[in-house]
Amino acid sequence: MPVLAALLLAASVHAAEAPRKYGILSLVGDSISTVTYVPEIGSRTDTNDKQVYSLGENTLFDEAAIRAASAAVQQVQPDAGRFLMLSTDAGLHQQQNAMFDDATAHQADREFLKSLWKDKGITHLILITKYRADAELKFMNESSGTGKIEGLGFYMDDRVHVVAYKDKPDNHESTQGVLMPFAYVKLRLINADTLAVEREVRLRQSQMVTYAQNADERAVRTWGALSAKEKTDYLDHLLRAAVSEGVPRLLKQ
Repeated sequence: MPVLAALLLAASVHAAEAPRKYGILSLVGDSISTVTYVPEIGSRTDTNDKQVYSLGENTLFDEAAIRAASAAVQQVQPDAGRFLMLSTDAGLHQQQNAMFDDATAHQADREFLKSLWKDKGITHLILITKYRADAELKFMNESSGTGKIEGLGFYMDDRVHVVAYKDKPDNHESTQGVLMPFAYVKLRLINADTLAVEREVRLRQSQMVTYAQNADERAVRTWGALSAKEKTDYLDHLLRAAVSEGVPRLLKQ
């Protein structure tokens, strides 16, 4: 019995130390949204103007997310295997959170999800999705914003007055209107066999940009504070930062 017990213990320790193999999938990057502040008058309803723009087959942001996650896994668990996945399936993107919030009603989506890593030896899935929450965006040294936002996008508020001080207190520039790129994402660590969620991390990243001064109409110059490339670069940076921060917390032993 002592010999058998020792063998069983050794086998148990070996199994516990076996490196994991993570499948990494992002569903956050299929669209971006713009949210423009609209004052609430006698109502608690979210009155902001919201527009959602589909990115179609463009996987730029999902690629950025899975690469950031892969690099973070390499740092935290260098012996772990990694299998990077991309999907443009509309159903998966539409139900990216619902299939875990209400698993019974989304069995077909869950089975399709599992098929993505069939026979790949995956032990766990790191899934990156949109996170819907109250707007808590970084204005200088404080947070502000109204209504709900999620995923990747831009929050605009034309009523905010910004004073930027330069080298002296009396040398400053006054502007009005801010544009805030944001990345609100949720990371889940999921058992690859059962799809049970073992851990979840929610992240909010944002950055304030003041408006461009060469436009005539305030709303236009707020949106024009960044070029198309700069908008893409901001979202890419914020998304990578969120994922890089979230993965170590997700995999914390």
